[in-house]
Amino acid sequence: MHNGTGVLTGISTDSSLQRGVNQMGTALHNSIDKVADPTRSAIDTASTKAHETVDKLASKAESAAQAVEARRQRMAEAPNRALDHARDYVTQNPLRAVGSALAVGSMLGWLNRR
Repeated sequence: MHNGTGVLTGISTDSSLQRGVNQMGTALHNSIDKVADPTRSAIDTASTKAHETVDKLASKAESAAQAVEARRQRMAEAPNRALDHARDYVTQNPLRAVGSALAVGSMLGWLNRR
């Protein structure tokens, strides 16, 4: 059983065989730690980069969603803006507006008769 010190417990250290077993256990634990430390570092690095990538993607998705919402809002307001513009034009140019309406109406009537 490994107790974190590299020494196996539960084995009496009276014989050279037991000392050899303890030394072998310590050597194996040290080898495992040598392999595990770089692996932990690589996993930590990969995990950090993965989190950074997710954060960047989330930020870009949020920006895209905001841009889509802004366009949707402008499109929803477009008919009202067009109506306001037409109202302002008619108010500022009443004779021209009436004349244009008569001309368009006459053309549509003429095209409809054909």
